[in-house]
Amino acid sequence: MEGKKVVEPVTYNSLKPKEKKEALEAIHLTKEKRDDSLKRRSCANGAKQRRFLKSDEAFSSPTVSNEAFIGTAVIDAMERRDVGTADVPGAYLHAELPKDKRVILKLTGIFVDIMCKANPEYIPYVVQEGNKKVLYLRVLRALYGCLESALLWYDLYSSTLVKHGFTLNPYDKCVANKMINGKQCTVV
Repeated sequence: MEGKKVVEPVTYNSLKPKEKKEALEAIHLTKEKRDDSLKRRSCANGAKQRRFLKSDEAFSSPTVSNEAFIGTAVIDAMERRDVGTADVPGAYLHAELPKDKRVILKLTGIFVDIMCKANPEYIPYVVQEGNKKVLYLRVLRALYGCLESALLWYDLYSSTLVKHGFTLNPYDKCVANKMINGKQCTVV
């Protein structure tokens, strides 16, 4: 994310054996968009995180219920409200991981070269594991693929709405309302 560090390199020797074992592999995806252009994305393979969760840890994020979504759509139609959609580019990357949380991402192969070409200061952190180049990075922001990322994004999103005068619905905390110039604005 421009202007905000998403990851930082860590020295191989500073990592505990457990951190190396639990490091999330970076995966790289390519998708063809409707306009025939390609969208590439790198994310973490967070499936590994499930194995290392403590029994009291949960990272699920709330999602709007079908009833709330349909209910607001009906109200929108009945009241002839203006309706729009919005996207927050790189949404998860706006949310920071807690300072005490240490998530390690492991880049391998050609992606180490790509990262070092983009960030030459990472070159001293590259090591050989077996026959492949490896770069370990500490994740600083909510990264797609990490288990807690959706919840971190929801917390940032909902607290931002509240800070701007919205009230979260007590029955569905993915619905927020605010009166603006005598009219109700609803965000789902």
